[in-house]
Amino acid sequence: MASYTKEIKITTPNVDYTKRITGAYNVIFDKIIKVDNSNAGIDLINYSRDIANDTMVAPKAILVENTGSVACELLISTAEWTTDDATDSADSLSDASHYLSMLLPAGECIYLPNNRLIGTATEFGGGMGVAVDNQAPDSNEYVDSGADVDHATANTIGSDTSHTTLNLENGHSKFFKVGDLIRLEDEICEVTAVGTGADLANSTCTIVRGLYGSTAATHADDVAVRLPFFNMHHDFDDTSYNGGGNGSATVAKTNASGLFRAMNFFGYGRTSDTVADGLVAGSIALKFYEHGYQEFGLSGITSSTKTGLAVSTTYTFSLKISGGSADDVAFTTDSSDVTFGNVIAKIQSAINDKFTTGTNLKNKKATIAIVNGDVRITDSSRLSTGAILIAAPSGGTTPLGVGIIPAAGSLEAPVAAKLPDDTIFDPLTYASRKNTAAFLTDNGMGQLSGTAGSGTINYETGEINLNVYPNAEFVVSANTKAAHSGGVESGSTTINGVVTLEARSCNAKADTDIRVISLG
Repeated sequence: MASYTKEIKITTPNVDYTKRITGAYNVIFDKIIKVDNSNAGIDLINYSRDIANDTMVAPKAILVENTGSVACELLISTAEWTTDDATDSADSLSDASHYLSMLLPAGECIYLPNNRLIGTATEFGGGMGVAVDNQAPDSNEYVDSGADVDHATANTIGSDTSHTTLNLENGHSKFFKVGDLIRLEDEICEVTAVGTGADLANSTCTIVRGLYGSTAATHADDVAVRLPFFNMHHDFDDTSYNGGGNGSATVAKTNASGLFRAMNFFGYGRTSDTVADGLVAGSIALKFYEHGYQEFGLSGITSSTKTGLAVSTTYTFSLKISGGSADDVAFTTDSSDVTFGNVIAKIQSAINDKFTTGTNLKNKKATIAIVNGDVRITDSSRLSTGAILIAAPSGGTTPLGVGIIPAAGSLEAPVAAKLPDDTIFDPLTYASRKNTAAFLTDNGMGQLSGTAGSGTINYETGEINLNVYPNAEFVVSANTKAAHSGGVESGSTTINGVVTLEARSCNAKADTDIRVISLG
């Protein structure tokens, strides 16, 4: 791909300002067009998904320059939407023909970072729509799309496990995008083509059958078509702790490598008519659970502090990680060194062994360390069930209550995994600010980033890829069903950006030249 650089420089007596943005493109439109003083503007360029002369799709940059000697009037055609400040109602298209007009003096130019420009019939923004606020993905790892299997046109899917045309009820194909995964009962399929949904006969999806560890099966009339969002790095029914589940039930979580992928944004942003569907660019945020832990209740401890444990002695305590049942963890002290630094290292080794040899702690991790002068055992996962529970063992010699180590009943209460707060407060002034560091946020260009790691998001389909904390559950926020949701639309009922750029000379005695550079 070729690259471009945009630079704006402003110099004043007090300050010099420079703004530089770079990007990549693979399509370029660059043309100089002479325009006259006619009342109707002359077409410079059109923006549409359809292939046509002087037409582009979804530009990354638009530059319009008046290279002539007289001013011109720019006419931008878009659509007018009715927007709302409610969080539970979708925006709607109110007028498919809306024009913006501006004057551009000779030698001046304007720059647009994309063609997402609309008119609104109300004072509210076109990027609000329906708000999703810190929602946990459904525990089933799927939601009902709203579409149902239909046998009226053909009932082959009810009797044939290799049939690749999925017939749906009238109009229901509009819920789906090419590349989607769908779930028919316990069968996972990939959508490779989508019918128009104009009538019953065209309400179809072409599918690939029996994917991600599922088995192709027959499906009765009216079976619900689900949108699944299991972690695609594993089979759809994987319950493994370090894979797609938490050891007992599947949850939407990253795996042991911190990876997560799903082909829709947890079922949000889909509509039955494709109007205002998808996600608003820049609105995505994910928040991850903090670790659960338990502390001993000591103070001033360092690695050289003596524990009071006997040398060359095997001690045992009960440990529970991330819920479930406990295992006894045994360690043997050194023949001479029983300081906390040495003892903690031996306990850590014993906990690590349980990862592979444990009964109830198998595949579970925890760390023991000195934190703020106290000894803390921390759950390595960021599951919603993340927790640590230290107790007396079922047998053997307990270290609890020996030396300066508190007895089981005197340990600090366990601190369960929790979500960080959205807002934090200054301890001195109590001024509030948004806890931005707790979130993975969206830059409006499909990139997610934050302390947790990184990822990508597709605003049209909702496809999400994460490379963040391992074994982590999360909640999601976004804006959906807004005028600015999804990709660029140019249909008569879905216009959500610039459709045409036109220009005319402001002077009846002189034409002017307009240069348009559009990168896609």
